[in-house]
Amino acid sequence: MKIPRPLPKAAVVGGIVAAGLLVLAIGWFGLIAPQDHKAASLNKQTAAVQTQIADNLAQLAASKNVAAAPKIRVADVYKLAKAMPSTTDMPDVLIQLDQVAQDAGVQLQDISPSPSTADPITGQQSFMVTLSVVGDFYTVTDLLYRLRNFVYVRHGELEASGRLFSIDNVSFAPQNGHQLGANITLHTYVYGTAPGAPVSAAAPATTDTTGTDTTATTTPDSSSGPSAAGTGAP
Repeated sequence: MKIPRPLPKAAVVGGIVAAGLLVLAIGWFGLIAPQDHKAASLNKQTAAVQTQIADNLAQLAASKNVAAAPKIRVADVYKLAKAMPSTTDMPDVLIQLDQVAQDAGVQLQDISPSPSTADPITGQQSFMVTLSVVGDFYTVTDLLYRLRNFVYVRHGELEASGRLFSIDNVSFAPQNGHQLGANITLHTYVYGTAPGAPVSAAAPATTDTTGTDTTATTTPDSSSGPSAAGTGAP
């Protein structure tokens, strides 16, 4: 009977080391590698979200610095006609300005309207009005507030309680006591474009008088002055 010889010590150690390496390889490829791939994917998603947040914050900061014009969702035709009539209607303008001066508590000294003009690009008609008023600081401020709020937008809808006025310039001068004089230059508008330039009158057509009889006829008792044709009487 042949007795098996034991394996060499070096072979046993090598086998144990090889088995350990095999276990480590299986664990790495089976557990650790997928988790590393998942972590890398999460890092990419986190970076993308952080970039999106930074872009959103930048857009929000930019929108705060730029005041957007209000959107008008509803525009009533009657309100539009009140804000910007299709005719100049100067008496109505003067009545409205006189009334708003009384409501504000200022003394209206003078109203000076100017002829209407047209924008050279759009053709939009407008005309300028200059107001001279006297009051204190609060009444003059109230007048400016009222002039700017005849037409405004609220919750996307146009509101109009009078004509649309845009204030171009305001100059102040002290008066007696606590009074304040103010010269206010403003524009109001007319709906539609200015009419075209007037057509120049055509020159009268010349009549060919060649061969026609231009002899003037005089009455028997006419004087010896020049005749209608500009020649002497026979």
